[in-house]
Amino acid sequence: MPMKIMENNKRISSLYKRSKQMIANMKIGYKIACVYLLLIVVSTVFSGLIFNRIYYSIVQREVSKTSLQTLESIQANVYLIIENAANYSKMILADSNLQTLLRKGSIFSDLNLQSHVGTDLYKLLQSVSSISSVYIYDNSENIYSVGIKDLPSVPPTNIKTASWYDEVIKKEGGYILRRNGGGVDFEKPGRNYISLIRLIRDIEDMKHLGILIINIPEEVFAQAYANSSDNLPTYNVILDENNRVVFNSEEFQNGNEKTIIVEYLNEIIDQVTQELNNRASGTMIRHLADSKYLISYLGEDKYNWKFIRMIPFTNIPNRDATIGAVALIVIILNGFLIFLFTIGISRIITVPINHLLNSMKDIEKGIFREVNIKTYSQEFYRLCQGYNIMISKIQELIQNIIDKQRLIRKVELNALMAQIKPHLLYNTLDSIYSLALSGKNDEVCELVEALGSFYRNCVSNGKEIITIGEEIAIVKNYLKIQKIRYPNLFEVVFSIDESCNSYRIPKLTLQPLVENALYHGIRAQGKPGTIIIGVERVDKKIRLWIEDDGKGMSEEQVEKIMSSDIEDSKNGFGLKGTMERIKIFTGRDDSFKITSRPGEGTRIEIILEATERDDMHWMKNYEL
Repeated sequence: MPMKIMENNKRISSLYKRSKQMIANMKIGYKIACVYLLLIVVSTVFSGLIFNRIYYSIVQREVSKTSLQTLESIQANVYLIIENAANYSKMILADSNLQTLLRKGSIFSDLNLQSHVGTDLYKLLQSVSSISSVYIYDNSENIYSVGIKDLPSVPPTNIKTASWYDEVIKKEGGYILRRNGGGVDFEKPGRNYISLIRLIRDIEDMKHLGILIINIPEEVFAQAYANSSDNLPTYNVILDENNRVVFNSEEFQNGNEKTIIVEYLNEIIDQVTQELNNRASGTMIRHLADSKYLISYLGEDKYNWKFIRMIPFTNIPNRDATIGAVALIVIILNGFLIFLFTIGISRIITVPINHLLNSMKDIEKGIFREVNIKTYSQEFYRLCQGYNIMISKIQELIQNIIDKQRLIRKVELNALMAQIKPHLLYNTLDSIYSLALSGKNDEVCELVEALGSFYRNCVSNGKEIITIGEEIAIVKNYLKIQKIRYPNLFEVVFSIDESCNSYRIPKLTLQPLVENALYHGIRAQGKPGTIIIGVERVDKKIRLWIEDDGKGMSEEQVEKIMSSDIEDSKNGFGLKGTMERIKIFTGRDDSFKITSRPGEGTRIEIILEATERDDMHWMKNYEL
């Protein structure tokens, strides 16, 4: 036995030495990979087990927060419905015909006025989907009612015997809310609703004239819940000031869940009522039968209603009280392991790398310089050599890109300008030709004079960037030319902020847009129209716009213009070219906007930086 033990120890020792030698002969990359792999496996397994619980705890907390926010949204929607009904009730109370009828003591005293009141009430119900019926009681206990779906029934109960009658009288015009009429049946059996009840008073002397009841169907409140839903299965309850159910609904797919809620509903209401004595809102988790539920609640002083929302929460674990401490321990342990790992490899890798990084700091500032550092191994020497070669190539590439971009921008701008000028001259000469054939020599002279003025402004001493005031002058000359040819086709409205005239834009920016509005907007519509040209300053931006009430375009056409790389002559010559020039000029893709509807017209907006200087960066983009 001792001999066998000694042989086993020798094998183990030999195996250890061979493993140690193998590790020593491994390349540094393999060593790092193995250490990192081991560290990641251990850390991931351990951290995964811990943070799995943390994750579910966070989810539980977030769901609680979201549920309460949803409940607040539901409350706002419900109160908005009630406020709308209250506002409509004010309109009914102020109706002069109704006031006149009720002053006579009977709503049936004047059939003509009664007909007007009925018509007004019916129109109101048709326009307001949240109201199902309206009842009016006069002082003679006569009842007048209007319903939108069914003919309202006449309650057999004497209104003065209703449980809420004295409360309404004491309100002196204020309203109260009661579920299903508060004991008075205003709707068909089985149909739930909320009744808004208020006193009708004479608007002149404030005497009591009768009672107004407006009924809001339960479906409207259900819709308020649906609009605020967060797609979770819920059971919803609204309680009035006496903890009576005003509204309830459920969205459970599992019928057993609804059964559990109904069974424990009174207990839940008691718990929520106690919680609301201490705070206005909150959430709690309760075990009901074998299931766990998140219960959100919200109270409010305006109507003293209570909103409750219950969500099954069986798949989310309880929040562990020690989870924070465990997470902290895990973080500290992982940090300690990484620290030990860093110390172990720093002399092999980190020290030379730090030297290299210190020599490369200028790269963060955009300065590409070759490095010259002392290396401790052949690998790092080759690394520095390769880095210096890379820096040299990057410098060459950057310079080549700059040179090419300058050339491309210049060629693009020249091509765009060459597109616009011949086209404008062609259209203008066409106008002169048409007038000459008509024998209108005076108009021809006036048009030639306007054309000369237009081109003098266009030349602008060879400048490609001019002021907005100079561009407006070009547009006015152009419109003067077109007005001679088409005297009754269009009208022009200028809305120019004179303080913007000194700001700069590319030459012939507005003129192609005005031409497009005239030919492809108003003229294509086949009837006279109006062109609006505007310039204004908004904060630090200059907004220029061209608007017409002509043919307009569909959304598909506008999208095609904005996204197409090729000019479509059907959409107006120069429009796409102007867009590209503005994008180059500003350096932004959102500086040009088109809004249009078929048959209603088109509006084109250009947004520029508010500057009068020639040396701004966005102007350099244009002049490259």
